[in-house]
Amino acid sequence: MLETGVNELSQEFEKIVEALSLSLSQSLNLNQSHPSADSADSQQTLKMIDALRQNLQIMQRLSSDVSRNKATNISGDEVSKIGDYALNLLDEISVSCASRGLQTEMLELHRLSLPVASWLKNHGGKITKLDIIVNAIASYANTLQDTSQLETLCGLISQVIEITEPSIKQDLEAGNPMRPWRILNLNWGIVATRTHNTEIMQRVFDQMINNIPADSQQFFNEGMQQMDVVGYPQAVREIMKKYAGGFGVDGVLH
Repeated sequence: MLETGVNELSQEFEKIVEALSLSLSQSLNLNQSHPSADSADSQQTLKMIDALRQNLQIMQRLSSDVSRNKATNISGDEVSKIGDYALNLLDEISVSCASRGLQTEMLELHRLSLPVASWLKNHGGKITKLDIIVNAIASYANTLQDTSQLETLCGLISQVIEITEPSIKQDLEAGNPMRPWRILNLNWGIVATRTHNTEIMQRVFDQMINNIPADSQQFFNEGMQQMDVVGYPQAVREIMKKYAGGFGVDGVLH
């Protein structure tokens, strides 16, 4: 799903919500004669599923128009709203999955946020909702082993970083260690390290210093401790050692 495009989004979404839709419909049928809070929740979630279907169709149409060089007359703000709506719906529907024990489906819905982020990047939008994207990235970061896939993930994180709403990048809640902006950047550093690609590491580490200056040094220090535990290649160790020592690869103190 790392390289899922907008044209595959709807298909993937339908596969993922099939079990949830069945569970919701069964719940409604069982409670027809005695409506309950669960019935109302089921109806609301089914409405959200339909709403996301329609939103994905809008995203597909816009992408199709752009690919055919057809004028769209849609602003970056409008693109951002379409993407933000998709991310919010994915998040809400994933909560329903979790409440019904559909943990795999919940995770897969989170991961669909990444192609939504790519769609926003391609059409000039901004990301205002990071939580679900951070969850998706963390799930990949914890499971991927192949270095080429890790490089692909690193590229996706770069896109997310680039188009995150400027107000989030200001990092005004720097005292909150669980803020999505911090977690996103730390996972970026972890993924970059695991690629074993020293050029990627340097590029990401330099940006981390700018993005989360209060947290980056601790990341490098802890990364140095992991070098022996995990057994990283010597070239990777050298890069981490320089940053842990307070210097970038160019020798400039940070």
